[in-house]
Formats: sequence, C-alpha cells, structure tokens
Amino acid sequence: MPRMISAPFFSTHPVFRRAEYAAAVGRPPGDKVVTAMLTQHLQAGNIRRIARGVFASVPKHAEARAWTVDRFLAASRLRPGCVIAYHAAMELHGYAYTESHEVQVIARGEPCVYEANGLVCRFVKPPRGFAGQNGAPTDGVMIIDRLGLAVDVTTVERTITDLFDRHDLAGGAEELLNSLDLVARIDAGILVRYAHKIGNATAAGALGFWLEREQKRLGVLERTLEELRTLAPSGTRYALGAKPGSGRTAKGWNVILPIDFVERRFEGL
Repeated sequence: MPRMISAPFFSTHPVFRRAEYAAAVGRPPGDKVVTAMLTQHLQAGNIRRIARGVFASVPKHAEARAWTVDRFLAASRLRPGCVIAYHAAMELHGYAYTESHEVQVIARGEPCVYEANGLVCRFVKPPRGFAGQNGAPTDGVMIIDRLGLAVDVTTVERTITDLFDRHDLAGGAEELLNSLDLVARIDAGILVRYAHKIGNATAAGALGFWLEREQKRLGVLERTLEELRTLAPSGTRYALGAKPGSGRTAKGWNVILPIDFVERRFEGL
C-alpha cells in the first residue's frame, strides 16, 4: 500500500497504537489488512515498532533505526490510561534538575520496567487516593500537548506529594531538593489535600519540613503548615533515605532527613 494513503495519519501521530491506525484507514483493529499495511510500512522504514501494538512514525528521509522517538510520548502509549508521573512529570513541567533515562508511568497492571529500542519505562501502581471515584476524573492529573498529541501527566502539586511518598522515584534526595528549588509557585493547600489521601506520615513530615523552610518564598500560610503537622509521625522516623548516624532531625516534624536536605547550602552562598 503506497505511503501516501497513510502519510496524513503518520504526520499527525508521531506515536500511535494499532487501533488508532486501523480507525484512520477504516478497518477493524484485528483486520489482517491492517497487519499487512503496518508490516509494509515497517519494512519500508516509514514506522518503527516501540512495543506490541505501539508504533512511532519516522519522518520522510530519516533512518528508522537511528530515529529518536520522544520517550514521554512513547511511554504514555504503552498501556491504556498511562499517566506520566514522579521524576518524569517534573521533567515535563520543567522543574527537574537533571534529565533521567527512565520514564515513570502510573498505570494499571503489574509494576515492572519495560526496556526496548532505547526506551526505559517504569510502570508504577497507582498510589493511594489516586484513582477517581464513581467515574470521576482522576484527581491531580492534567493534559499537556506533546508533539500535537495529548499526554496525561500528574499536576505539579500531585507530583511533589508523590515524590515525597516515593523518594526512590525522585532520583535521590539531592535530586529532589535541587528540583524543588526550581519550583516558583504552588498551591500548598492542595499539597496537604494529597498528603491526606496518600496517608504516609513520614512523607508528610518531610513535606512539611520543606514547606516550612520555603514558607516565605512560596507564600505558604501558617494554618497550612499546622494542618500538615497533624499528618506527621507521632514518633521519630527516618525519611528520604536517611540512615542511622548520617541524618539530621527536622525540628517539629518528627522525621530524620539526609544531612544535605536539612543543612541546605545553596550554590554561591
């Protein structure tokens, strides 16, 4: 089948699922003709396979094997309902201090790491309080445009709260702190609401310490800190990967944090 029949679809879908392509050419997803068409385009180098049933369009005159597929867009199409989250979401929002080779995605199904064709995607099960109730949209998820296609990503506030809950998906405590330094504006009240939903006292204590330290810069209200303080641990706990003998107590929050997180030293000061 000549490329010209599929070219309009490829030009507007840098990454696509088989079902989307089938609908565009007027065929059922399981039709053998669709398989034949996709096979022909794969052999011609017009598209490349990302995963089973997921493909990327290759621009004209580009080499399929050498073509770099947008990793965020690719990861968002691997499973139904994928939401870019954690450090990858910080990257999309422009707040990540460094770039990661891995894209974290909240999705239903078995948590695992998928690696193929230069893409590394970590599937993470939905955190507590993430899914919408009674058919309502998932709280804390927004849609962004990525190369002309819609991508679901956690909001800045949801992302920050999730990273305190899963600091292992932040790239480490230092990366988390450096990334948080880039955040210029947040709604702290929404952070508290998500902390309530997650129900992780240790994460709430660490989050509270950070918000208190950044209170003036971010305009955090005192009553917001007091509400968050009620979610902190009743006894002292280690947080953000701090180890016995190498941490510092976050006064008033009942958490022991990595020394660099507590004794913050900004570059140039």
